Amino acid sequence: MGLLSIIASSFAIDAYGPISDNADGIAGMASTSHRICDKTDALDAAKNTTSTIGIEIAISSTALMSLALSGAFVSSVSISTIDILGPKVFIGLIVGEMCPYGYS
Repeated sequence: MGLLSIIASSFAIDAYGPISDNADGIAGMASTSHRICDKTDALDAAKNTTSTIGIEIAISSTALMSLALSGAFVSSVSISTIDILGPKVFIGLIVGEMCPYGYS
């Protein structure tokens, strides 16, 4: 749940990508000087980094939240025969719960 506390900041940072991409496109269409194009290229490189970090946080928070939801389901239904902490079950749950997100 702690990973979800920074998700709003992560999405706000991820929204930076289209803004810098538009700035680069406008600078290119306006035939501005090379100095400005160099600065917008640097912003474009920063966009790629922040976009990657935002995607990684979103994927990892989705995986952990899916696992937490299945743990809550197991405890609310009082199923005692499933050991979530077993390595094979744990990996199977993570892979199984990420399949719908991977296909969508």
